[in-house]
Formats: sequence, C-alpha cells, structure tokens
Amino acid sequence: MIIRTPEDLAACVAKGLVQIGEGTIIEENVELCHPTRLGEQETVVIGKNGHIRSGAIIYSGVQFGDNCQTGHQIVVRENTRVGNRSVLGTGVKVEMNTLIGSHVLIETQCHITAFLTVEDYVFMGPACVTTNDQRMLHRRAGAGAHLKGATLKWGCRIGGGTVILPAVTIGREAIVSAGSVVGRDIPDRTVAAGNPARLIGPIPEDEPVVVE
Repeated sequence: MIIRTPEDLAACVAKGLVQIGEGTIIEENVELCHPTRLGEQETVVIGKNGHIRSGAIIYSGVQFGDNCQTGHQIVVRENTRVGNRSVLGTGVKVEMNTLIGSHVLIETQCHITAFLTVEDYVFMGPACVTTNDQRMLHRRAGAGAHLKGATLKWGCRIGGGTVILPAVTIGREAIVSAGSVVGRDIPDRTVAAGNPARLIGPIPEDEPVVVE
C-alpha cells in the first residue's frame, strides 16, 4: 500500500499490513508491504523512533528494529531483518532473505544481495556491491541452488566501491580498502586491498572499531 497521507498510513495499520512503533516517522510516497512474486503479503514490522524517508519500497515480511533510519528511494525485499539503530542510505537496494544486524551503517547506493549476513557494527561505504551467484547460470528452475551471499562479521569496515563475491567471509573488525574486489576470506582484524584483494597486514591492537 502506498502511503501518501496520514489516513493512508492508518488504513495500512488497520488492514494488518504493518506494525509501527511509537515515535516512528513514515514520510509520503512510501510503499509498505509490497507483495512478493507469489502475491504474499506478510506484516511489515517497524520498531520505535524510526524514520522511513520518501520513495522507500518495503516488501512483505520485512522487520526493522528500533531507531532505524533510511534515506530516500530505498528498496528492501521480502523477509529481510534489520536490527536496532541501523541506517540504510539513499538508493540502497536490499534483496530478499538478508540479515542485517544492529548499529550497521550502509551508505548511499549500496547493493545488498540476497542471502547475505551483515553482523552488528558493520560499516559499508557508498556504492559497494555484493553478489551471491556462484555459477552465474541462467536457471528456469531451482533458482536458489547456487546462491550464497557473503558474511560480514562484527565490526568489519568496507570502503566505498568495493565488490564482494559470493560466499566469502570478511572477518571480525577487518578493513577492506575502497575499490577492492574480494574473492576470498579475509581474516579477523586484517587489512585487505586491491583487485583481487590481498592481505596487507594486521590492524593495530589499539585501532578502535566503535566510537561512542
């Protein structure tokens, strides 16, 4: 249902298409509970004190935690979960069945592929691309058989314009420099850079991940 007025939003809530926490702002021209290809419409849940900006399209079964924000013109596909205090920047596209943790910052124009896991406190710079198709096949049946998104572990930081290939793991608190192409696992607390990304060295023990 497209939300253009407070009355539209009230009707959407009344129909059970969305649950909205106290203090959350839904701007105009937001589409909530967009149906899947099979026509399914499961309730969208948006927690307290959030802000969903205009032009957002949020599909069936999506859940946002408390204090989440989005930029304009985002798309979040079905059955995605977003934790508390996370931000999806303008133009971000999140495909289906994705898990995004709390305190995550995904900046403008990132593409978040299906079946990806993003743990808490992850940072992704603008225009990062993630992929999940390990075979690059055109399939008429069994479309998900070879799909496996990456895992971005707690506190890792991904520079803008990075491409992350299917099924890799970027380790806890690791750093990937801007413009890299990541085709293999990156160990915890390691810096990687380049195309293809190569290990540069360890991160100093006193390098902070979270600044309050």
